[in-house]
Amino acid sequence: MGLEKNIRDRIGDLTAAERKAATAMLADYPFAGLLTLAELSKKSRASSPTILRLVSKLGFSGYGDFQRAVIGEIKEAYHSPLILHDVKDQHGIDDSFLSDLSEASIEAMRETVSTTSGKQFDAICELIADRKRSIFLTGGRMSYTLAMFLFRHLRQIRSKVFLIPEYEEDWPGYLLRMGKKDVVIAMDFRRYQPNMEKFAKFAAKDRGAKIVLFTDKWLSPISKYSAHTLPVHVDVGTPWDTNVGLLLLIEAVINRVSEDDWDATRKRIEAWDQLRNTSGLAIDDELPK
Repeated sequence: MGLEKNIRDRIGDLTAAERKAATAMLADYPFAGLLTLAELSKKSRASSPTILRLVSKLGFSGYGDFQRAVIGEIKEAYHSPLILHDVKDQHGIDDSFLSDLSEASIEAMRETVSTTSGKQFDAICELIADRKRSIFLTGGRMSYTLAMFLFRHLRQIRSKVFLIPEYEEDWPGYLLRMGKKDVVIAMDFRRYQPNMEKFAKFAAKDRGAKIVLFTDKWLSPISKYSAHTLPVHVDVGTPWDTNVGLLLLIEAVINRVSEDDWDATRKRIEAWDQLRNTSGLAIDDELPK
């Protein structure tokens, strides 16, 4: 599920000296992995032999092998459909295209589910279901539409749900509204957007909000600031990444959160429908008060 996640998962099993090197890698990932062995040793205050033992525990034959993996991940994480089209094994469009893509999409959903921790999923849903917290949602160029999809469902289930506008000049009003109990749901996938990372950093560091990140196996830079990160399987062997795994998780969140306090959910939807049906109005929590 990615080199950064591999380091994070193994950090508890490392020696104290190895953890220093691993922490330095994670603090400036992936760029710390591009430093020379001597530079990383100086940066992390861990000896070169310690770093070599660390990369060996990560499954690499040497530091050069480790760096090639880092470079490979950087390239893969920022591939556009144009590049992916050239590197995929293209056989043209034939009668089996739709069925083959369907099978690959189903497998992407299975991979997403198998790599999602049930405990973490439950913890995320508990945060979102806590009606004392405000929930803010945002996404990238393509994933913003799915963030909006989740937003439109959540605001019918509970109050204090806000969709962050796409325009940066509107962001300060939403950041100023955030507090330490609040949650930011961010969706950011490869070809990550630098402005989203800046937003997440402000939300987490300056406002104290908890970040819930939906991303891919290469991990958005936002992961440095997220309390919870859910990697989604997106590769189906075509130039275009799939969103079926992300949509599955979103719909799972909608159903899980709505059932957390069904009486409150039911009353909210009844009030919503009554306003909409009798006066043409809708309860709209989209703008900050």
